[in-house]
Amino acid sequence: MACATEGGSVVVASTMLSVILAFSLLLLAPAAVAQGDIREPPKITKPTVASENFYREGDRVQLQCQATGTPQPIYEWYWNGVQVVSDTNPNIAVDGANGTLTITDLDTDKEGFFNCRARNTFSNGVTAIAISPKTEIRVGRVENWDVSNVISTKTGTQGSYAFLECDSSLPVSFGPTAFKWYSVTADSSQSELAYDARRFIDSQGTLRFTYLTLEDQLTSAFYACALSNAVEGNIRVGSKKNLVVTAATVQERAPILEFSTGMAGAAALTFERNHVGQLECFFSGYTTDGSVPTISWFDDGEEITTGGRYELEREGRILKINALTESDDGQYSCVGTNSMGTASGTMTLNVTSAPIWLERLQSTTKIQGQNAVFNCDTRSAAGENAPNTPRWYKNGQRLDISYDPNKYEFQMGKKRMIVRSVQKSTDIACFQCYVSNSVGEVFSDGCLNVILPISIITQPQAAQEVQEGETVNLTVVATGDSLIPLSYRWFFKNVTYEEPYAPPLVTYDSVTKLAYINTSGFSDSEMNEIAGLYRREIYHTYESRVIEVDVTLEDTTTVAPVITAGFDYWIIGLIIGILLIIIVLIIICCVICRRKMREGDYPVDRKETAAGLDPEKELLDSGFSDLSRADYDYIPDKKSPNMDFDDNIPLGDDESFGSAEYGDDATNAFNEDGSFIGIYSKDKKGGGGGGPPAYQSESKV
Repeated sequence: MACATEGGSVVVASTMLSVILAFSLLLLAPAAVAQGDIREPPKITKPTVASENFYREGDRVQLQCQATGTPQPIYEWYWNGVQVVSDTNPNIAVDGANGTLTITDLDTDKEGFFNCRARNTFSNGVTAIAISPKTEIRVGRVENWDVSNVISTKTGTQGSYAFLECDSSLPVSFGPTAFKWYSVTADSSQSELAYDARRFIDSQGTLRFTYLTLEDQLTSAFYACALSNAVEGNIRVGSKKNLVVTAATVQERAPILEFSTGMAGAAALTFERNHVGQLECFFSGYTTDGSVPTISWFDDGEEITTGGRYELEREGRILKINALTESDDGQYSCVGTNSMGTASGTMTLNVTSAPIWLERLQSTTKIQGQNAVFNCDTRSAAGENAPNTPRWYKNGQRLDISYDPNKYEFQMGKKRMIVRSVQKSTDIACFQCYVSNSVGEVFSDGCLNVILPISIITQPQAAQEVQEGETVNLTVVATGDSLIPLSYRWFFKNVTYEEPYAPPLVTYDSVTKLAYINTSGFSDSEMNEIAGLYRREIYHTYESRVIEVDVTLEDTTTVAPVITAGFDYWIIGLIIGILLIIIVLIIICCVICRRKMREGDYPVDRKETAAGLDPEKELLDSGFSDLSRADYDYIPDKKSPNMDFDDNIPLGDDESFGSAEYGDDATNAFNEDGSFIGIYSKDKKGGGGGGPPAYQSESKV
């Protein structure tokens, strides 16, 4: 350390004090409240459910995939299970940064199932991959119809029931398709039939007449069934059919059930859960006013009213039940009524389903060392066979064929998977589960994230007994995973104090977390107020740690020495220790500098001067001004070679060490403080004249 002037010393002290304060703040600052790098597996936020989408041929189709995660995920798209590579599919482009898949010119060659994968890779090279549900892309259309050139003929009697069936061989269609009937002339001009209460097209495309009229026989035209696709916008017409109506006397007739979905076979009454169920009834009958039978619907004997999930269409011939549930299973009946009587029909509705989730995979965050549990539990619809055994995947790779049984454990017929003692460095991953039954397949994706536990790095003693003038230490500092910020709060005397507030009389810094109670000058009531149990909770969504400090008051009436309450002085002690070291170094520096400045002074001169003498003047007066001053360093006199401490030297009564050494005439001179100056003796050559004494020597002490 360099020597400094008085002003410089102030600068040094100020600088060192700043360093100490900065160091102490560094010890308490929450810079260490997070540990490890931030890792968060991807979570796909779009799409979240499987979907079926229809487009026109030639459309530009864009699919969007979005995911969260740290680092930011990159995206891949798979088409029918194969990764899409733009180089080999020039009309399908994938943007790996924003997750967009673009089909520039859709045709039937680019149809299929698409799903997105979001991938992120952590600093240690471990990768996590999340997979989206499937998105089905189709060109909406009705494919070519193999139309027969043979014209079939059907006959009926005026006033009687009749029907015309659509072609037995129907074309394949994609997208919402509806049956229509047209009148077609010989030159192929077409005109859609106007609907009325007498005519009804059922779900199989059959045209039904409540009763025939002579006008139902077309003039120079034929009937033809047609399919209309709402996406494609085209209408494809089937084979021509001829209807001949014979005139007859019409008699009133009561309703007769001619058709219901129950008559069409069990398959027509089976609908998937959450879809729309459609039940149909058709009654013939005739009254002179030309009205058709009215239809009512019943569910297990209770009449169904429209509204809510129930809709009636086409003069009540169609009952629609939206968003079917398993409770919709059961017996339904329709009743046709006119002035001549009633008729009824009964059918059984069966609600089926792909596997129904009881508990699907859920993304979870676990503290390092804990076990993670993933459930893939499904069931089939009531009365149907149980689903197949689940298939498990990790990051898209089959897991339950070859795996480490010490890390992964399957339970409940593989409906549950346990990942044991998860570690942040190796176990962050995404898992997939597939379950199928005779109706279909379901899929679920869930990711595992692992975070480091909350660790307490500074905490006070659990029990502190204090008296007035002492300090209570309540400082608690913790560290946690970088992904999740820590929260702090106090509990004291049944009151919760959220940040940045603290219990009464507590000095608290919400940034450094330094907390204490300085009881100097406290009154008795204030001392009583601080006594109690202080609970400090450090927490986040996944973990909580509680530190308790029980503060009691010391009994000051006792005579015995009292040990002060255990205050954790390590921080203050460290600061004081460093300050003491710096002060000692400064003192040493000042002492060395002062001694350097005093080099050349003689100790004897200082003593003589202190005794009121002037050694310089005496030397000049004695004539020894030409002699050099003695060296500053002390050189002791050599002992006589014949003198030992054991030798006995006889001394007379008037003899002394001084007279023995210097002679009887020698005069010893001493300062007032007892320090030896020299020996004065008479001049032998002068015969003992009365001249001044001669100064023989000066010994340094």
